[in-house]
Formats: sequence, structure tokens, C-alpha cells
Amino acid sequence: MNRLAFMTEGDWRDGEFRQRRPSAETLAWVAASMGRGSRVVGHRRLTGGVCSAVNRLTVERRGTRTFVVLRQYPGGLGLHGALEQEIANLGVMAGSGLPVPGVLAGDVAGVSTGGAPSLLMTRLPGHVHLDPAEPRSWMTRIAEIAVLLHSLDLPAKVLRPWTDSWIAPRDGFQIPAGAQKPEIWQAAFDAMAAPPPQDTAVFLHGDLLPVNMLWSRGRITGLTDWNSIRRGSRAIDVGHCRRYLAALYSPDWSEQLQSLYESIAGVTLDPWWDLYALLHYADSGPKWIRGQVAGRRPVDVSGMTSRVEVAVETALRRLG
Repeated sequence: MNRLAFMTEGDWRDGEFRQRRPSAETLAWVAASMGRGSRVVGHRRLTGGVCSAVNRLTVERRGTRTFVVLRQYPGGLGLHGALEQEIANLGVMAGSGLPVPGVLAGDVAGVSTGGAPSLLMTRLPGHVHLDPAEPRSWMTRIAEIAVLLHSLDLPAKVLRPWTDSWIAPRDGFQIPAGAQKPEIWQAAFDAMAAPPPQDTAVFLHGDLLPVNMLWSRGRITGLTDWNSIRRGSRAIDVGHCRRYLAALYSPDWSEQLQSLYESIAGVTLDPWWDLYALLHYADSGPKWIRGQVAGRRPVDVSGMTSRVEVAVETALRRLG
């Protein structure tokens, strides 16, 4: 199952799987994975995820309590490959110096977890922070960690535009239903018909969004959701984050992030790849963004498309 299928009507994520308590089988597997004498003494569902059920578990062993994180997918949806990839990607990130979770155990087939593909990870400190009192400082930290990430020399496949994307193939683009200026979207789609320009390929997170960052005392203390690492234009990571900032906050925040990143990295982001990332927006986007925000800040769902549209128009103008 590809990521585009996750964005359609009748999405399995609307069900109760993400809200359910881990099964007794799963908790027994977690305890066994943590070593002889371990037992799970508490659990807390973590909010904001849209593709999996994520729980923080408290494990006690020899009088010591440890927090771990459990990610599970429903069985029967062909997600084994995606989980295998995530585990492999976390292996690539181990020792990178970035704050990423470590793999404690995996049951890709769900043999010991009631059929649910499962991944047990170390818990990173911090929390998702989406309502900054000082937006520029907040965005500066995001730009800084993006620059650091892109400086890593780690193995990953080169991104293939459209093929490795969850959005529709470029000949299947659809103008969002809430578009104020349909002609802007069409012009952007037309621009994508040109062959992708060559750009320096750097290491990419692939889903570098504010909801995948943990914060503590004004610092980013964790990066999560390592499903999509690639090598490609740095504008892809920054553009995905810019799209999210435009949707959730304002086009001005989106532009500020680009300016901050370029200043810190000492480079100019490629406008074609930036627009490519911004166009990864669908009518279902506001629904999932609201789910990811999970009450952490007010969300203006009705205005999201128009704000992203402004970002697209500005990027299109920059592309020329």
C-alpha cells in the first residue's frame, strides 16, 4: 500500500486502531524484549499520529522504571515493508549525532503482537511544540537542524520525483476544491512538466515537519518518523516544512523559514524543487493536519488551502 492510498476517502486511519490499548500479547512481547524480569506497568497513548498507533509504555525491571515508545500498524494492510524500511532507516541514523530514537525490538510480521506490525523504540525527551511565543527563534532552530541534517554523509537512495512521492503523478494533479486562484495551481502544475533540474543531492529526512520534532527548553531534542530518508535537493525537505508552516500558520512564516535556512546554510534553495515540495498538498490535507496538531494550538482549517496557495504563487514567481 503506498502513501497516496493513505490520503483517500475511507482511510483506515479513521478507525479505532490508533485509539486502542496495546493488546495483552503486545505487552508480553514488550516485557520479553526488555529483558528477564521486566513488566509493563503503565501506558499512555500519544496523540498526533495519523498512520500508526503510538503509545508510551512504562517498563519496570529490578526496581527501575524506563519509558519506551511503541509504534504499531494494523495487520493485513501490507505495511510490513514500510516498517522494515523504518527499522533500517533508524539503523542508518544510529551514531549520526542527531537526536533520533533507537530500536529496541521489532516484530515486522506481528507474530507476537496479535498480527500488528510493531516497533519498540527508546523514548526521546521533549514534546511537540506548535505554539511558539517567539516564532522567529523557533524557526531558526528548525532551520539549524535542517542544515545539520543535510550535512550528513549517510547512505540513502536518490529520490525519484513522483515515483517516491505520496502525491498523485504529475499528470494526475488536481486543483484543490478550496482554491481561490485555480490558475495559479494550474500554472504550477504546468511548471512541473519540465524535467527536474540537477541540484546537489544531500541527505534528506523526507518528512521534516514540526509535528515530527520534539522540544525542550527552546531546543529540538528529538526527530521522529524516519520512514522516508532519501538523497536529493535540500529544497525538498525545506519545502515540505514550508508547506506545513503556510497551512498551519501563514505564508509569511513559510517565507521566513526559507530565508533563515538559506542564510545559515549559505546556499540558495532550488525554486523548482521547492515548488515540487509545496505542491504536495491535497484536499484531505487540512483534516490530517488538524489530527496531527491534536489540540496543541488553534487550527484554522478553512483557510489552509488559501494560505498554501499564496506560498505556491510566491514560489512560482521565484521560479519564473
